[in-house]
Amino acid sequence: MKVLLYISAIVAVAALVVIAIAIIKTAKAVKEAMTDVKETMKRVELKVGGITDKADQLMTQTNQIADDANAKLQSVDGLAASAKELRESTQYVQNSIAKMADQVSAPPGKYAKLMEQTTALSEVASKMYYKMKQNNGER
Repeated sequence: MKVLLYISAIVAVAALVVIAIAIIKTAKAVKEAMTDVKETMKRVELKVGGITDKADQLMTQTNQIADDANAKLQSVDGLAASAKELRESTQYVQNSIAKMADQVSAPPGKYAKLMEQTTALSEVASKMYYKMKQNNGER
């Protein structure tokens, strides 16, 4: 019986040694796996950092483009306002010219005779000038 007790103690010790060896191997495998995970995490951090930098650059460029687009829209708004003012000015000039044409075509009675005389005098002066020019050209 004592022998059985010794044999069972040896078997228990052997089992404990086998368990200890298995635990040591498992611990080494876990340590290697943790090292691999640590390295993978470093690579992921580098890549995520690069992606973050690119995203920041893109955001900056997007903001610059948006600012440029807003400035151009404001410029176009100013151009549209100028075009509206130009249209109003053109309308004013057209109205003024139409009013002047009406006054010239139908002058008040006191100016009608004076305008007829001025027109006749202008025609005579232009005919004289034309004849003098022709006479000078023949010489």
